[in-house]
Amino acid sequence: MLIEIFCGDMPFRGRRDGRPVVPAIIDDGEEVTCPVCGGTMYPRSAPGKSRHFYHVSNDAGQRCSNGGESETHERAVARVEVALHQQFGENARIETEVDVDVSEVPTPVTERRADALATFDDWNPYFGEGLAVEVQHSHEDKDVHQVTHDYLAAGYSVVWIRAATVLLDTFNYDTIGAEFEQDNGSGYAQRTSKASRFTNCQALLYDGEHAWERVPPYAHPRGQNDLITYDICTAQGCELRRLHEPDGSYTYTASDEHGPDFPLKALKNAIVREYDRDPFWKWAGSQYHSAQVEKLLATRPEIERCRGPKGFHEWGRRETLWTNYSDQPLIELRECMYCPVRLVTNHRGRSGHSTFCLYGREPDLDWDDVYFQTSPPECDHYLYDEDAIEDYCPKCGATMKTPETTLRDHTSWIPP
Repeated sequence: MLIEIFCGDMPFRGRRDGRPVVPAIIDDGEEVTCPVCGGTMYPRSAPGKSRHFYHVSNDAGQRCSNGGESETHERAVARVEVALHQQFGENARIETEVDVDVSEVPTPVTERRADALATFDDWNPYFGEGLAVEVQHSHEDKDVHQVTHDYLAAGYSVVWIRAATVLLDTFNYDTIGAEFEQDNGSGYAQRTSKASRFTNCQALLYDGEHAWERVPPYAHPRGQNDLITYDICTAQGCELRRLHEPDGSYTYTASDEHGPDFPLKALKNAIVREYDRDPFWKWAGSQYHSAQVEKLLATRPEIERCRGPKGFHEWGRRETLWTNYSDQPLIELRECMYCPVRLVTNHRGRSGHSTFCLYGREPDLDWDDVYFQTSPPECDHYLYDEDAIEDYCPKCGATMKTPETTLRDHTSWIPP
């Protein structure tokens, strides 16, 4: 005796002779195979319902998840699957609801689930590794911009198409192909589209790669025994982090869970601004629109390791060494509040082209105009005179011969 298997929704996908089929093209009484459980299904029509498949079995009480999506979305995906099979079936593997590996792409996820996917046996000159079709109905919550970027960066093409369009009687593969040919179409192919177009990251858009900078671990709130080595993209519009794994690989995330947990105002005494007319929070907002603490820690040259309470220098007493004709101080000497390190800032060049020099003790130099117009070398090191934190230069790797030597580190020289 044949027993109908319980299914929460009506299945709209089946296979006949290994090829995907939909109920509309199968006659009553014709047997097909369920792509989910492998069981036998037949098509049927019912008043007020779309033509669909139903399961039968010799064993009562079985269940199958085929049909778990919304009816409209599943019907559309089923028709897309048939269209892809008719177009590429001999040269590609056609699958639905399949995960695409994007683990090599700098993105917060490792997989993207395609509604339908044609994966080619060989690299396709136009589509690349494969063609993903995203049916926009129940999955309208997908981030179209980011998902498109991830497919393209992973070597796949992608097309976005409305379920209502797929369910028209005129739908076939030509409907999909037209999206790649139209100027305003929603198809993005490997040959004609660049992944960098689909990003909010200014560095990735204009330079082709993220602007990675290391967030200093000595400013990490959880202490030296629980450090996570990671970088952050410092470009505007981007909050992507790159975590360093023990095997040398990277994991990407948009979460700030591994970063410092102190507020922005904690950096107020650690940063030397060229102009300090605006409140600190307003200035920080003009530098970075998001992830301000992490990005400032990663990019500001005057932020370095210190044995003070926050793990980095905080600048206190300052002495003006040179002023301009308006009596504005442009070259200043500052003292760290918690250690012997001194900071010399030179803002005489163009705006944003400043020099920051760290010294291990009070510099014994003749502060003359000639010195400040000389380009300092890229790396002259620095080290504390006592209780040295490092016994080698973290910039160039040179080994320090004696802690008594005053070593300097010109951390951010940009020639005028």
